[in-house]
Order: sequence, then C-alpha cells, then structure tokens
Amino acid sequence: MLLVGYAGLIVGFGLLGLIKANKIRNRPREIREIINALSLLDTEIFWGVTPLPEAFAILKNRAEPPWNNFFAQLEIRLRKGENAFSAWEICCKEHQNKTCLIEEDWKVLRSIGKGLGRSDRNEQHKQLQLAQKHLIAIDEKARAQADHKAKLWSYLGFLGGLAIVIVIM
Repeated sequence: MLLVGYAGLIVGFGLLGLIKANKIRNRPREIREIINALSLLDTEIFWGVTPLPEAFAILKNRAEPPWNNFFAQLEIRLRKGENAFSAWEICCKEHQNKTCLIEEDWKVLRSIGKGLGRSDRNEQHKQLQLAQKHLIAIDEKARAQADHKAKLWSYLGFLGGLAIVIVIM
C-alpha cells in the first residue's frame, strides 16, 4: 500500500510538471493567434472603417480559442454601452488566467485598450501595429525558450516527486 502512495506522489508531481510544460508550449501559439487577431482588428478599423462592436463581432467568429471568447466579451460589453478602454481592461483581467500568456504579454495587450475608441483610426492603426511588433518580439523569445523550459518542467515534476518520496522514506 505504501508503494502505491509513493507511485501516486511521483505521478502526481509528474503530471503537475507536464501541465506546466504544456502551458509553456502553448504560449507561443497563443501569442501568434492574438497577433493574427490584432492584424484582423487593425484591418477592420483602418481599412474597413468598421465600428468597434462590429469589428469585435467579426473577430469572435474568426479568432481561435481562447481569443474568440475574449472578443465576444468585448462585443457584449461595448453593445451594453461601456467604453472601449474599460471593456478592454475588464476582459484582459477576466481572461488572464484562461490563457498561457505571462504578465509581460498582458502588459502589451493592456496597452492596446488605451487608444481603442478614443483616437482616430490612423492612431489606432499605429497603436495596433506597434503592439503587434512587440508581440512578435515576445513570440520569438517565447519560441526559443519553449522547448527547453517545457522539458525542464517535465523532468522537474517527476524528479521532484521522486525526491519527496526519497525524503519521506
């Protein structure tokens, strides 16, 4: 019975490590998806001269999860009469734990909300392009580190479980 408990500890810690590793591997994918969504938002605002609620409605249908829910919430909030900045901030806070992004990524995303709906389309276009450039740089770093850190967390989980079992013995 004791061996089953030890095996359970090792597997449990190993699974925690694998979950963390999966989150690290998914971060670059989610960054690329938000870059694509912001590019589409930029196109809708700058070239399509689409009002923000309609632009967010288009994005919720075209974006990949978890970003489709993010833009769906933005659309709902704007249609209820909230201003774009507060809606963007609230959605960022609500979705922060639903993605694999880290605080550095969310800082860039939060900065987008400052100009949405407040400035003309040229300024919004510049701001969205700047945010995309920042996210592209972050994506390159995240991709370079993803495999190394993911392997590290995978091994660390199982080895951490094994270390705890050895200490308990």
